[in-house]
Amino acid sequence: MNNTKAVLVTGAGKRLGRALALRFAREGYDVALHYNGSGQAAEEVAREIESLGRRAVTLKADLRDLDAAPALIAKAHHAFPYLTGLVNSASVFERDNLETMSVEFFREQMRVNAETPLFLSQEFWRAVDGPGWILNMIDCKIFQLTPDYFSYTLSKMALENVTRLLAMGCAPKLRVNAIAPGVVLRSGPQTEEQFQAMHNRTPVGKGPTADEICDVAVMLSNAPSTSGQIIAVDGGRHFYSPAVMKDF
Repeated sequence: MNNTKAVLVTGAGKRLGRALALRFAREGYDVALHYNGSGQAAEEVAREIESLGRRAVTLKADLRDLDAAPALIAKAHHAFPYLTGLVNSASVFERDNLETMSVEFFREQMRVNAETPLFLSQEFWRAVDGPGWILNMIDCKIFQLTPDYFSYTLSKMALENVTRLLAMGCAPKLRVNAIAPGVVLRSGPQTEEQFQAMHNRTPVGKGPTADEICDVAVMLSNAPSTSGQIIAVDGGRHFYSPAVMKDF
């Protein structure tokens, strides 16, 4: 087994984090799988990665605690001294608006979605020898603002600029990019019919799949002169005005 590269994926037990972890394993990476409340799911992903002939380790951390960042990077680097990639995929996605927003709710969204990715990236930059790369998962909402998901949207707007500043600060050792996905997977009470209707109403008549997000992630990991880019993968949804999007 040629162990030359490894990646840490946060939120790797479910949804896009799981898809990204498995895809990078297929691309020849060993994978450190972060989880918080999805331990069983993360173990299942680890077994699937090992069946592909790659190594995997599961690492528990509560990303609401900024003190968890140094320990998580240290554990991943200890498991895989050849660690070269970090995917900040873990996220808190909950609805609020200006009327319902509270200080506690806002701080949790900012902590998990923006602050912790920043400090994980800082620790990763300190730990790895380079060259390496960081990929942040943002949201296409940053390109098409609406006041629903008020705190969540602000946290992803913060992560957008964290990405650009990290790209400057981490160069030339690390490259830092981001993907801003549209609606990729069903969430909450959304029905399959509602999910498909959202995809059908995009400018290109379809929405992104998890595989397409992974395709772009792999492309960015392999692009040695690309840094500071935020790529929308959303079927062109960000072209619509807020008035058109109000029923999405």
